[in-house]
Amino acid sequence: MDEPQKFARVVIPSLLTQPLIYSIPAPLADQIAPGMRVLIPLRKRTMTGVVWEILSENPLPQAKDILSLLDDQPIVDAQLLKLSQWISQYYLASLGEVLATLLPPNSRRDSKRTVVLKPNPPLVGDELCQKVVAALAQHKGKLGVKTLIRQFPGQSIDRALIRLESLGAVAIEDHLAKQRRRKTALINPPSIAAADAEIRFDLTQEQATVLQLIGKRIELGHFETFLLHGVTGSGKTEIYLRAIEQTMASGRRSLVLIPEISLTPQLLDRVNRRFPGKVGVLHSSLTAAERWAQWWRILRGDVDVVIGARSAVFAPIPKLGLIVVDEEHDSSYKQEDGLRYNGRDVAVVRGKLLGCPVILGSATPALESYENCRQGRYQLLEISQRVEQRALPQIETIDLRTQFAKTLASTNTPAASQTVKVKRGERPVMSDLFIDLLRENLAAKHQTLIFLNRRGFANFLQCTLCGHLWRCPYCSVTLTVHLRQKIISCHHCDYRRPTTNLCPECKNESLTAVGVGTEQIEAALHELVPAARIARMDRDSTTQRGSQEALIRRWEKGEIDILVGTQMITKGHDVAGVTLVGALSADLSLNLPDFRAAERTFQLLSQVAGRSGRGDDPGRVIIQTYAPDHYVMQFLVNHDYKGFFDAESEFRRMLNYPPYGRLINLRLDGPKAAEVESQAKAVAAELRRLQSQSEKFRDQIEVLGPAPAPIEKLRNRFRWQLLLKGKQSSALLDFARQARQLVPNARNVRLHIDVDPYSML
Repeated sequence: MDEPQKFARVVIPSLLTQPLIYSIPAPLADQIAPGMRVLIPLRKRTMTGVVWEILSENPLPQAKDILSLLDDQPIVDAQLLKLSQWISQYYLASLGEVLATLLPPNSRRDSKRTVVLKPNPPLVGDELCQKVVAALAQHKGKLGVKTLIRQFPGQSIDRALIRLESLGAVAIEDHLAKQRRRKTALINPPSIAAADAEIRFDLTQEQATVLQLIGKRIELGHFETFLLHGVTGSGKTEIYLRAIEQTMASGRRSLVLIPEISLTPQLLDRVNRRFPGKVGVLHSSLTAAERWAQWWRILRGDVDVVIGARSAVFAPIPKLGLIVVDEEHDSSYKQEDGLRYNGRDVAVVRGKLLGCPVILGSATPALESYENCRQGRYQLLEISQRVEQRALPQIETIDLRTQFAKTLASTNTPAASQTVKVKRGERPVMSDLFIDLLRENLAAKHQTLIFLNRRGFANFLQCTLCGHLWRCPYCSVTLTVHLRQKIISCHHCDYRRPTTNLCPECKNESLTAVGVGTEQIEAALHELVPAARIARMDRDSTTQRGSQEALIRRWEKGEIDILVGTQMITKGHDVAGVTLVGALSADLSLNLPDFRAAERTFQLLSQVAGRSGRGDDPGRVIIQTYAPDHYVMQFLVNHDYKGFFDAESEFRRMLNYPPYGRLINLRLDGPKAAEVESQAKAVAAELRRLQSQSEKFRDQIEVLGPAPAPIEKLRNRFRWQLLLKGKQSSALLDFARQARQLVPNARNVRLHIDVDPYSML
C-alpha cells in the first residue's frame, strides 16, 4: 500500500508575507523535518526555503514538488521556530522577514536569472528594449536581471524582458548558484586568540551572593530573568564567567550578547582564556563564508560558549542553558531598519521558551528593566562596591555658562585655516580647569580619556555674510566638516563634497566652520600638550578592519596618553592607567527631541565616568555642561541611579511613556513630500475613524500625529510619523495591524512599523 502524500509549509527568507505549500516527493518523505532547507520552484526561479511544518493534507487544489533537500539536519531547531513565530507576531513582520534576519546570508542558494542576447536580434521600436539590447551588447551579450534592474532604476525591466523574449531577441536562463562548501576550520578573530591562563581572584561577599542565586537556577534548569545591577568596575564579567562554568558543568551551553564586539576585545580575551577552544563568535565583521562556517560549528555543538552582538541571539545553540546580555541598556541591541527587533527582549523570550536563566547586566539599567524588577517580573541582583574596595571616581560639573570669558587661541589654529575658516569668537569646549588637570595628569604619567559625542572637525559650514548653511541635498541635516579629509559630509547618507570658503548663495569667500567635533579637539590637544601621545577613536579614525581593536590594544598597553573619542570609548574598556575623564559638551544629548534623552544622557555619562579609577589610583571626572542644575547632572555626580530612576519615572508616568505605557511608531516615507504628508494624514484619519468604532481601541489607545519626523528627509525620502500609545501591548498590536492594511507595499510611500521604538528621530 502506497504511503499517503505529505506536504510541507515552506517559508522563503524574504518579504513574502505567507508560507507556501509544496508536496514532498516520496524519496524525501522520511528525511524532511521542520527547520531544514529545501530547494523549491517559484515562478521561473529556484529558491531556498525553510520547512516550517509538515502537513498530511493540502488545503490548495494542487502543489508543486519540492526539488531537493539541502541539509541532513534542521539548521533551525524547534525552539528557534517558536521564537521566530513570536517575533513575527510581536514585531508585526512576516515569517520570511524573520528568517531572512535569523539565517546567515550564505544559507540561501537561490537561482540567478541571466539575460543572453541572441545573434542578429530583430529591431525593436520600444525605447527601453533598445537600451536593454545596447547594454547587453556592451557586456558580451550577457547580464544578470538584477544588474539590469540596477542599471535602469524605476523602469519596467520585467515587461521589457518579456517583450524581448517573445520577439526572439534574448533568452533568459536560470542558473542555480553554487553552494560554497562549509569550512570546518576554527574561525576566530585575532582578538580572542588563545593567551595566557586567566587569573582568578576571590569573589567579594556581594559577588558570591549574586552567583549563588544565579547558580541555583542554572542547577535546576529553570527560567528566570536576573537584572545584575553592578556599579562600573564591580566585576560583573567575573559573575558571567563563573555562571558559564556552572552551565558547562551541567552539560549545557551559554550565549553571551554584547553591544559591539569590535569594541570589547578585553571581554573576548577573558572568555577565550577561561574557555580555550570552546568559544564561537557571531558578528557582522565576519565575512559571509566565515559566518556560515561559524553557524555550522555552533549547530554541531563544537563550542560551549557563543559570544556576539545583537544578531547572535539567533545562534543555533543545542542544549542552551544560560543567556547573558551585557550592557543590557545599550541602544545597539535595537535594530533600526529591516526587522526592528530588540535583541535584549528577544533574549528574554528565548530563555523563557527554553526554560533557562537570563542575566541582564548593567551599571545603568534601562528604566524598563528596573521597573520589571519592581513589578516582580525580574529578580534584582545588586553589587554596590568595586572590586578590591576601589573607590568610585569623583565626579564634578563645570558650568560652561560662566566658564568661558575668553577665547582660547587654539580655536583658530594653523591647522584649521588650511582648508576652512574657524569662526572667531567660537568658545573652546575645554575649560581652563580641565586643561590644567590634563597637564597635571600627563605629568604624573597617567592616562586621560576625553569624550565628545560629535565626530568631525566642526558641526557645519555657515556664511558669515548671508547666513547660508551648507546642508545635505538628500537629508534634513547640515554637512559635517572633516578637516583631515578636506570634505564636508552627511553622517546619515554619506554624501560628501570638498570643503570650500566660497558661499554658494552670495558668492563671497565667507564660509566659516561652526561647532566642535573630536577631530578639532585632537588638533587643539596637539597645540596644548605637544609632548603627549594622542589618539582619536571614532567612526572616521577606525574605518579599516581591525583598526578599532589595534587602537584599544595600544590604549591598554599605555602607549597612548590621551584618547579622544565619541561614545565608542565608553564601552567596557578596563584600563588601570586612566585616572582622568573629561566629558565635553556633556548635555548635547539632553536637547534631542526624544523622551529617552535624559535616560540616555545619564547612562552615557555614567559609563564614560566609570572608565576612570579602575587601578590603584583614584579617578576624577569632569563633566562640562550648560545645564549643571539639571536632575541628570545632580544624580550623576552622586552615582545615584536609584534617585535618577525615581525622578525620571515620575516624568514617564505622567505622560504614559515606557515603562508605564507602550508605544508603536508608524513611519511613512517616500520620495515626494506632498504625497507622504497626504498619505500620513489619510492613515491618521482612518485610524481615528476605526478607533471611534471600537470601544477597545477608543478606551485603550491614543493616536498622536501625524507630524514630520524630527529628521524630516533621510536618504532622499521624506518621512512622517504617527505614534500609537497605550497600556496593553495586545490592543496596540491589533490596532497597528489595521494600519498595515491601509498602506500597501509600494515604492512610492512605504509604512514602517516600529514596536517599542528606541529612536524617535
